[in-house]
Amino acid sequence: MKLSGNFRTGRYRHRLRPHLGMPSCFALLDLFFLLLFFLLMASSVIRISGIKVDLPKIKAPQATDLGKAIVTIAEPAEPGLPCRIYFRDRLVDENILRSELFSEQMQKKVLIIRADRNVSSGVLAEVMAIAEAAGMESFIAVQTPKNTPETRFE
Repeated sequence: MKLSGNFRTGRYRHRLRPHLGMPSCFALLDLFFLLLFFLLMASSVIRISGIKVDLPKIKAPQATDLGKAIVTIAEPAEPGLPCRIYFRDRLVDENILRSELFSEQMQKKVLIIRADRNVSSGVLAEVMAIAEAAGMESFIAVQTPKNTPETRFE
């Protein structure tokens, strides 16, 4: 096979030139934003109130979707006083809590109860009864002991 004279002499030149400078980062940026989007959609983001309570430790899976309404029940400041109930980081009593949960603005159907382990079961049952009367499901927040492996079902 004989090549034409133009090809051998190098008359035809390619138009490709090496790119000198910064490479395009659009593909890397696309990947970064996709990963960020999926991480934000997959994780449960919630702002837990700053009231310090000592949650009871139990061996149970922690597959709770937070991001719901949260009530915190703390020990009384002094012995003999009633337990302190916080809703939206405000100190409330049972009547105010009832009116807040029954309000038209409350679209959430799940109530997470963060109760100190030393809170009496009567106060806890009262808050759960208020949530049930408002048509909400209530769950008690617990934490697993640090020395046991965590079991998760997702």
